[in-house]
Amino acid sequence: MDMMFDETLKYIVDQTEGAVGALIMGLDGIPVALVDDSGGFDIDVVAAEFTALVRKVLRNAEDVAVGSLHELIVAAEKHVFLIKPITSEYFLVLAMGGAASVGRARFELRKAQLVLEEEFSV
Repeated sequence: MDMMFDETLKYIVDQTEGAVGALIMGLDGIPVALVDDSGGFDIDVVAAEFTALVRKVLRNAEDVAVGSLHELIVAAEKHVFLIKPITSEYFLVLAMGGAASVGRARFELRKAQLVLEEEFSV
């Protein structure tokens, strides 16, 4: 795994109160990099399950001509997952406890997205 990816993910988790993990996932369901501080569930397994959802939302956004997907938020009873595309093939996932600040998470994920877009374009 790329050290820059790991450092970026660790920074997002450290800067976002309530964050329990972050990862970069391919649309094939394979994680590229992962930081998991959850202690209770496998974030990569959850994110892999969301891959089909992300693919469907990307496809539906194109089909109904609403524009490209900027972010997707999945709010469950115990956790919130913020999903943001990096490229057409890779996306970021930030997992947070239910009481986390979604606003701060969106801000940190957007900063990371800009950095990672550059890395993926090389």
